[in-house]
Amino acid sequence: MALRAPAETQARLLDVLALDTEEIVISRTIVDANAAMKALDTDAEYQRLVREAEEWADRHDEIERQCEHLESDIRVARARIAQDREREKGSTDSKELTSLEHEIESLERRIEMLEEQELAALTDRDEVTGTWNAIKISRDSFHDARAEAQNSLRSDIDASNRRRVDIVNARAEIVASLPTDLIELYERLRERYGVGASHLHAGITSASGVTLTPGQLQDVRAADADEVLICPDSNAILIRTAESGL
Repeated sequence: MALRAPAETQARLLDVLALDTEEIVISRTIVDANAAMKALDTDAEYQRLVREAEEWADRHDEIERQCEHLESDIRVARARIAQDREREKGSTDSKELTSLEHEIESLERRIEMLEEQELAALTDRDEVTGTWNAIKISRDSFHDARAEAQNSLRSDIDASNRRRVDIVNARAEIVASLPTDLIELYERLRERYGVGASHLHAGITSASGVTLTPGQLQDVRAADADEVLICPDSNAILIRTAESGL
């Protein structure tokens, strides 16, 4: 015996179909969002920027230590010159005075050399600092943008999960109002063919987008309104409404 159900009851399968279709879309959205989250967590570009910033930080520390060392050597040399000048003032020994003067000249040459090295080191430090700061800005900007993207994805996932719960509840409510044999047929066809119902609209079956042939449409017209028909193209339950064009 052919399965029968009032036309308006059959039409409610379109509501179930719409919810099932939306649930599929939402599930894919969640999968894609989780994949995007995973990709952001292991982002190679961010890790590269982190490593590069660390490398330039090490260079900055090294040249900073070099500048401090040169500055210390210059202070020591100047202090030694000051000591030698004081010794000169209190000495009357010509040999000692000559030795002190030679040492002062040597220290002054050393200071001149150290100051040249210090100037070069300070210039290098400025360049390294500028590069390091630029990389830190790039790293932090990338981090902020990534964090914003992650927050957006989390928000999308949370919203999708909430909507999926609503879909499950709404579907259960509709299914509970439908005849058991009708919904069981819908579920079997959905599992086998991927879709359980197909709306006939202007002679076109929505499940496949195919226009039924004149002969097929004639068979549909000849069927009783409460007869449950199977779409000859998609093998889903064929739902007839005022828009079917019959």
